[in-house]
Amino acid sequence: MGKKMDKVFHKKFGQRVRFLRKERGMTQEQLSFEIEADNSYIANIENAHRDIPLSRIRLIAKALNIEPYELLKF
Repeated sequence: MGKKMDKVFHKKFGQRVRFLRKERGMTQEQLSFEIEADNSYIANIENAHRDIPLSRIRLIAKALNIEPYELLKF
């Protein structure tokens, strides 16, 4: 996968995280706290500035009360 494809994927993933987070009435800071990350971690994901390991995907999904695959439905 090329750099451009990576950026598109990260952008779509970040938009999905933002949508689900807001749908649940959570701030970026609240979600970061739930997954035990620094305050800017979710902002970096939502703005496609950060790659994310599978272990964090699982934690984000748990904090949002969804299954991990639902984060990839875009």
